[in-house]
Amino acid sequence: MSKRRRAKKRPLMQHPRPISPPPPPAPEPVIENRYRPDRSSGLSSEEGTASELASDGVLTAMTSLPASEDGLVTSSGVPSAQSFGNDDEDTDLQSVYIGSIYPEVPAMFRAELPYVGAESHTVNDDIAASTRSLWAQDLDYREMHGRLYCREFYQPIDDLEQMRWSLVHHVFQHVLGGELTTIPLDNPKHILDVGTGTGEWAIKMAELFPQCEVMGTDIAAIAETQSIPMNVFFEIEDAEDWDRNANYYDMIHLRSMDGAFKDWRYIYDHAFASLKPGGWIEVLDVDSDVVDAFPADSTFRLMLRELDIAAEKSGRRRGVHHLNPDWMMEAGFVEVGRTEYSLPIHVAEESAGKIWLISCLDAMEACCLRLLTEQLGWDPDKCKAACEVAAREIADMAKDPETSRNLVVKMCILVGRKPLDALPGSPRSFEMPRSPTQWRSSTWINDDEYRYYTNPTRTEDGETIRDEDEVEEEENQSLTLTS
Repeated sequence: MSKRRRAKKRPLMQHPRPISPPPPPAPEPVIENRYRPDRSSGLSSEEGTASELASDGVLTAMTSLPASEDGLVTSSGVPSAQSFGNDDEDTDLQSVYIGSIYPEVPAMFRAELPYVGAESHTVNDDIAASTRSLWAQDLDYREMHGRLYCREFYQPIDDLEQMRWSLVHHVFQHVLGGELTTIPLDNPKHILDVGTGTGEWAIKMAELFPQCEVMGTDIAAIAETQSIPMNVFFEIEDAEDWDRNANYYDMIHLRSMDGAFKDWRYIYDHAFASLKPGGWIEVLDVDSDVVDAFPADSTFRLMLRELDIAAEKSGRRRGVHHLNPDWMMEAGFVEVGRTEYSLPIHVAEESAGKIWLISCLDAMEACCLRLLTEQLGWDPDKCKAACEVAAREIADMAKDPETSRNLVVKMCILVGRKPLDALPGSPRSFEMPRSPTQWRSSTWINDDEYRYYTNPTRTEDGETIRDEDEVEEEENQSLTLTS
């Protein structure tokens, strides 16, 4: 008998334990670029890794890494190289944060704010920039009748009013054909925007002229300070306490500032001193005097009449009286010119007039509430109700094709240039007489310019046509000086 082979028992197959997949690699840290110009389109871009930014050598601002206890933060919000130490591993990181190509703001015009971590974040931190000349907490904010005001300015500064200012900005730019200014600027280095508000104009100018330092000043800390160009700065300053460098700016811009100052001649004098020889000033405001288009018994007509009385009583006139070419020429400006643009108010689609109508409806309460209650003793609730009635009257008239023809406001722009041969120095004193016969000797304008601007109207024989009241006023001033 043959022996049968016994099959060897095979060991039971054991299923291997499931192997968990390895954890995904940690993503490469990304350092956000605060303002990185795009090479192809010229627009800012927020994309880019740390290696790309380092190789490109562009300006960056660190937003993901907190500063150490002894870290330093520059005025532009970029941590300095000293805050990272001298270790070899930090060498590449330091190379990313290259120095700014823009000039430093003079120390006298800024105060550095310390780094504030997330644990001590407050509401005011969002509106306080590193180049503020005052702390936002020290500002004179006043809440009155449900609106927020700052110091003596009669218009509110809350979110509702800021939205209205944004609408007005777009209307102005539309009327100017998409331009931001009428001034012929050629490679400016320094621009000052007085009463910058939300800073929209200053930010756009900084984008238009990337090699120019644009400074915006205001009494309230409401300007945008996040995701803005590196060459725009904002400071808290009251222009009635003018404290700017002499012979420094290529352009000074003021817009929608009616009712802001008690003495516009003071503003023109100091703006003249702060401009470089050849620098320009541009003042823009809107003449909204359309009272004659409304019935005599209309609420709108009553409100505007009371508003003018209240403004006069406060010592800060409204309107466009400050767009006076004579005042600019007395300050020393030449090539002074005033231009008016008609702006119809109607409800046509995609028109600047429709946007202006929307801003006018909100402007009734914004312009009337504080002045009428403070100066004339109006009841706040009755004042708000009257503003609603007046706004409804404006809307009804704008909807009517016949009556809307008379609803036309004028956007007025006054410009002037500082002569190239102007003498450096501080502006003249307030008490200095302002008659042309007395400021002629200041040498801020030459004889030809003096004859042109002091004799705007001549006969065919070259003789000057002068008003009798003007002659009598100059004679009285001469007698006063001699006595």
